[in-house]
Amino acid sequence: MKRRAMSLKTLAMACGLFVASNAVLASETLNVGGTELPASLGNPYAAISVTPGSILGSIYDGLTQIDADGQLKPALALSWENDGDRRWVFTLRPNVTFQNGALLTAENVAANINDLVKPENRGYPIATEMASIESARALDETSVEVFTRYPDPMLAKRFSLFRVVDFDLWSEIGPDEYGRAPIGTGPFQLSSWNQGGAISFTAFKPSWRDSGDFSNLRIFTLKDSIARTQSLIAGQIDLALGLTPEDAPLIERQGMSVKIHYGNQVMALGLPNALNSDSPLNDQRVRQAINYAVNRTAIVDYILGGMFPLATQGATPANVGHNPDITPYLYDPKRAQTLLTEAGYPDGFEIIIEVLVGMGPSDSLIYQQVAQDLSQVGITVDLRTTTYPERTRKYFSGDWGEVDGFSILWNNAPYNDTGRALKDFSCLKSNPFFCDEGLSDRIAASNREMNPDVRAAELRAIMAEMQTLAPTINLIEYGSVLGYSDRIENVQIRPVGIAYELIEVAK
Repeated sequence: MKRRAMSLKTLAMACGLFVASNAVLASETLNVGGTELPASLGNPYAAISVTPGSILGSIYDGLTQIDADGQLKPALALSWENDGDRRWVFTLRPNVTFQNGALLTAENVAANINDLVKPENRGYPIATEMASIESARALDETSVEVFTRYPDPMLAKRFSLFRVVDFDLWSEIGPDEYGRAPIGTGPFQLSSWNQGGAISFTAFKPSWRDSGDFSNLRIFTLKDSIARTQSLIAGQIDLALGLTPEDAPLIERQGMSVKIHYGNQVMALGLPNALNSDSPLNDQRVRQAINYAVNRTAIVDYILGGMFPLATQGATPANVGHNPDITPYLYDPKRAQTLLTEAGYPDGFEIIIEVLVGMGPSDSLIYQQVAQDLSQVGITVDLRTTTYPERTRKYFSGDWGEVDGFSILWNNAPYNDTGRALKDFSCLKSNPFFCDEGLSDRIAASNREMNPDVRAAELRAIMAEMQTLAPTINLIEYGSVLGYSDRIENVQIRPVGIAYELIEVAK
């Protein structure tokens, strides 16, 4: 492929990548090729996805954390207990300090929580996760009591996404200024948002999380996977994120390692029924027809090289609520044509689908393949790309403009629980794009059920109903491809991003 024959010198100039000197590549510095900056820089409340999570997760801590194996673990809270209803008590880790020297206290944590749940802060993505919380208060120096508005079985998991700030400083300088110079309790402290073309960090040695082998962390924002691959091969970076399956053989031929991360999420295209009253997508038969028209097997085999499994539903087997008895939509264009005719669209129709690209393995090619498959049954797709900040705005405001459908994840990963994603595909979501009143009531009830066995059974039943409603084209069990040099080892990925502090110099 000619693009891959581009010289490394030309590539580095095109990307604006700072060619590292021997000093920069010294053993104390970890150099990473990432994809993009968080939309709101270091504001921890404004982003919860993996892309900004790798950066924010190095600066901040939650009360809990979910490890690379999906297990709930202590973080700023050493333990927690629930009374079986609405009351929780979190016991904090003692003697934790912020990167400005301030001491973490129960009062500080309670103030963080109470501020986030104020009405004026409901626009933050993390506020959606914390919507069940009524109030919090310090019981003593290391204990925080939290009351929820209703029973919430996922609360301890939710706090893995809740990044704690020095609330006194936050209140003094405001969110925007705090985001430009973030202060957390994590293992790395921000030095600069743009130093030699990279986001630069230094190790915060007093952190309760040991920063490990590296005193410095630099993340270059390289939006092209080719640039990240070539920079890795050239020795300019140690770790390349967001690669494609076709990058893997090239990296392995250089004696470097490739890691496939299975994120326990489902890559999908949303088929809204609550945006446009005249949309053909409002008809369940049309949504089912679209699902039959897409050849997922071809996507997995020919675009992804078999690296990722096709999705059978909006959950993976690792998620609570995954239903193994669901019958997936198999490729059947004749069945699709029949359903379109029954729905009154024998000649098809035109739709606009808006997608984010560069976020997952070969996603641009996947979306193009979907558009091509739909064209075979008469559905003409105007495929448009958007930016992460613009997508975030539309998703939370509900202002989708003329867009008919869009790329989306069944993002069960942070909790490995379908209850999280199901809410987003229902009337329960603020500014919903898909709504079925009866099923929304059941989703709400399942997310208040404190008996885990009863709850899991109900979630499986709901997922079966969702399969019939077809609010999405479920494409693949989503993940990512990473490449790294033989200089490092122990690369681990949590649901919210790379655990940079665990990466070690190879022995």
